[in-house]
Amino acid sequence: MNSSRSVRQLLRTRGTPAIICNLRWVTKRIFHRIPPFALSSQMNAYSVPCMPSQLHDIPAELFRWSPRIAGHLLTEMGIEISEIHDASEVSESCTDHKTSEYMADAAVLLKTQDGPWGVVVEVQRNDRLHDKQYTWPLYLATLRARHECPATLLVIAPQPAVARACAATIETGHPGYDLTPLVLRPEHVPVMTDPDAIAADPAMGVLSAMFHAGPDDTLDAVVQGHDKIAEADRLTARRYYDWVSALLPEAARKTLREKMKTASRWYSEDAQAWIAEGIAEGKAQGKAEGKAEILLQILRSRGIDITEEQQQRISECRNLEQIEAWVDRALTATSADELFD
Repeated sequence: MNSSRSVRQLLRTRGTPAIICNLRWVTKRIFHRIPPFALSSQMNAYSVPCMPSQLHDIPAELFRWSPRIAGHLLTEMGIEISEIHDASEVSESCTDHKTSEYMADAAVLLKTQDGPWGVVVEVQRNDRLHDKQYTWPLYLATLRARHECPATLLVIAPQPAVARACAATIETGHPGYDLTPLVLRPEHVPVMTDPDAIAADPAMGVLSAMFHAGPDDTLDAVVQGHDKIAEADRLTARRYYDWVSALLPEAARKTLREKMKTASRWYSEDAQAWIAEGIAEGKAQGKAEGKAEILLQILRSRGIDITEEQQQRISECRNLEQIEAWVDRALTATSADELFD
């Protein structure tokens, strides 16, 4: 099966966000050669479940979505880079023939007035850093040699304790050749509360929400930014919301969901479309039985795994109000457990 056919088949069964975040092999071998939204026309509404791999992968995907943000962030961190004319993602593979495979999380090539500048992006969510003291210098040296340009290591570690550990200097053993990673901190990321600014740079908007979300005004900005993006491109708005939602702590995610339900016109329209589809098919198959099947289809299309016991509970339920409540939760749930809370 050729790669384009494989992508189409995966899109039909899983949805773009699920592939990007859960099938990293597909992302790194195929998707990074395709513009981020070339595949978005088949993306399901609000379809990213929050899974451990997504918490790691989405921050890296932001630099494929908008490579220029790497330059903006480095400038905020005090790195002097000449005027950036353009930016593009490049292969993050640091593997040569007949060696073990080494893959950074993302790699960006900034095209500046003085020439190219490479950025290796690594996402770190725990303090298990033993291997990193060997692989991070390798990633940096490989990107520098491949493109014959300066290169910088940018580490994204949202947890403060992990960030402190990542900032420790890596001693290579060679005099004067040690590596101190640049670790992104909240003060390096702008607090974005202007919907127009979020619409102009949704990837930075996701980072802003990840580092600063919590106060109501910040979450309100996510809702307003989503709607502003949706005015021009509803698929891009869905990706923005899905990724923000996946990266937020549980309490903030639930608050955001409620705000979206009450304050977002676009979000409500998509929710009603799902419900209307379920009701229509439910009438054809028998109300309770039909709606239960639609609920299972929604969960499958959103990539939410359920156990055999949970599937049986849904299939055998004949309480219409209960099934409709599950359908409503399924539109925003990030796991099967949330469905039955």
